[in-house]
Amino acid sequence: MTIEYRENDETRVAEIIVRGKITVEDYIAAVEPMQAFIDRHGTVKFIEVIESFHGFDPQMLWPGIKFDWKNIPKISHVAVVSDIGWIGPMSKAAGAVIHSQVRFFGMEDLDEARDWIAAA
Repeated sequence: MTIEYRENDETRVAEIIVRGKITVEDYIAAVEPMQAFIDRHGTVKFIEVIESFHGFDPQMLWPGIKFDWKNIPKISHVAVVSDIGWIGPMSKAAGAVIHSQVRFFGMEDLDEARDWIAAA
């Protein structure tokens, strides 16, 4: 599995860990519980840890856009954690166009990212 999904109802924080190429099956396996988590709490926070990324199945592009369009307003804070060079600038660009507070962290700062998102 290339996406590992965790959630904490007490803190309203969901965490996604990405490794490798994302398949449609991996995407669905993560998005279904994520949607239920958002529906349960209304407003949530996310941590996205990208350990490695080798692309995604193009078939998930439209479902991904629809999920984001519906749920971005319900996500108050996003911590993006990665050592992949282009992820930081992409995260900052996304943060400039959505209402969510987005902050980028390097992999060595994963604990700091978790602390930030829990305190938000």
